[in-house]
Amino acid sequence: MDLNLPSLSEPYSSALASCIEGLFAHYDVVAIVATGTVVRGEGDARSDIDLHVLHAGAFRERVQTRYGGVPFEIFVNHPNRVRGYFEEDVKDRRPLAPHMFATGVIVFDSAGIAEELANEAKAILANRPSAPTDTECIALKYSAATEFEDVDDLADRDPAGADFLLGSAVRRLAECRVAIEPGWLPRAKDLLSRLRELDPESASLALESTGDNSFSERLDAARKLCRRVTGYEGFFEWKSPREEIPI
Repeated sequence: MDLNLPSLSEPYSSALASCIEGLFAHYDVVAIVATGTVVRGEGDARSDIDLHVLHAGAFRERVQTRYGGVPFEIFVNHPNRVRGYFEEDVKDRRPLAPHMFATGVIVFDSAGIAEELANEAKAILANRPSAPTDTECIALKYSAATEFEDVDDLADRDPAGADFLLGSAVRRLAECRVAIEPGWLPRAKDLLSRLRELDPESASLALESTGDNSFSERLDAARKLCRRVTGYEGFFEWKSPREEIPI
């Protein structure tokens, strides 16, 4: 059997070989794509290896397991289901599946389907999404401002409750700031890096809002962030588009 194994250090190399042997024993494998930070040479001791296993069966399965102590996240799908993921990711502006196939290593490909999907994924990533419409941007800002308004509303009578919600509100504001711009939306763990590139001042306020400062100082930084991102410090004045409903 012809396998194109990525060049990995130990224990990853042996673990990957063992995992692939197990996959062929359990599935009618058509193709395997290895991806993730370890495969790209960007991982650390806590990183896992992602494997996309393509088969002809009418089911999908997700497995998280270890081989030789190395964590693996395994996605088992029919190729058409993968294309469905591509479509869903494009709609959400979060190209998780396309990124995996475009940057992964094709380990096995009996019928050329993995190469087809990799090429489709690269074409998707090259087609940068446009910015949301004005109406969509307002809706994003409304949602983010409303979440911060809940924090502000609790701040005096329930500081602990407000503090509990503050981190989520700050993340929503950061997501909003990124989402109103053209382009793909980042993964959660890349959100701060993208915000720093796009708007260093907002990134600085976000960090001040979630750091070791007192609650009042973090709340004040979050309030400034809300004003910078949405134009309001909580209560967001707007009128939604009229939507016809059946009666």
